[in-house]
Amino acid sequence: MKLTNKNYYSQKANQAYFSVSQVKDFMKCEAYAMAKINGEWVEEPTPAMMIGSYVDSFFEGTLDEFKEQNPQIFKKDGTLKSDYIKAEKIIERVSQDELFMKCMSGQKQIIMTGELFGANWKIKMDSYLPDEAIVDLKCVRKLRDITFR
Repeated sequence: MKLTNKNYYSQKANQAYFSVSQVKDFMKCEAYAMAKINGEWVEEPTPAMMIGSYVDSFFEGTLDEFKEQNPQIFKKDGTLKSDYIKAEKIIERVSQDELFMKCMSGQKQIIMTGELFGANWKIKMDSYLPDEAIVDLKCVRKLRDITFR
């Protein structure tokens, strides 16, 4: 199966390739992970996931498309809901950081596949600077909320 931006998150792709997200699902609960892989359980995007997707779409140059596909991010008067105004502030702030912007200057949403432990794996990079960096952009509410294991 050839992976593309259109089919990367599809059930068929998730059955053909492992991903870090799937490993995390298996660590939570094997039945949950298998239900997602088999299409028996579809995870609804959380507000935090939607905010992250908003910021991601800005950096990949698809923010207008994201807004068009997600009318629920707007109030009745057509302005952004408060969470997405905060996302705009995140974008504004990080855009002023030279190192951050260098990291985000690579090729966007590059898909790579490989074999590891006898299984096929997939990765989709937010920003790829060959021989320099693989960037996986994450938005967090507070840095203090992050726990390390």
